[in-house]
Amino acid sequence: MIFLDSWIFIEYFSKKDNKECIRIMEDKSVKLITTTVLLEVKYRLTKLFDLERANYAMQIIEGLDNLKIMPVTKEIADLACDLRLKYYSDKRRDLSYIDTINLATSIITGCDKFYTGDKDFNGINEIEVVSIR
Repeated sequence: MIFLDSWIFIEYFSKKDNKECIRIMEDKSVKLITTTVLLEVKYRLTKLFDLERANYAMQIIEGLDNLKIMPVTKEIADLACDLRLKYYSDKRRDLSYIDTINLATSIITGCDKFYTGDKDFNGINEIEVVSIR
């Protein structure tokens, strides 16, 4: 199972023709996201384009058969806090709360890889981060 950060969806639905994002989205392997990914994708696509396009993207995402959507649990929140303290407090990384929730979810659920294009994940050592740029 792989985790998809919101960056992947935003890039994919922005029609930037990123071949790696297209490959990942069309791959039939099991993928995982959090409910916070849905929040961020809808918000950013609405700001970039409009609400209609964002809602269209949300329908596609939520209809993917091989996609699991994980809510934020207490266990995830606890680990996310620890990760935020580790990476943000000492200014090693500029990981947001949503970033750390996504990272914690990928770790707790046993994902093999964390796919993103966000450079703030560079140097994370808790899970293999695959940066697509």
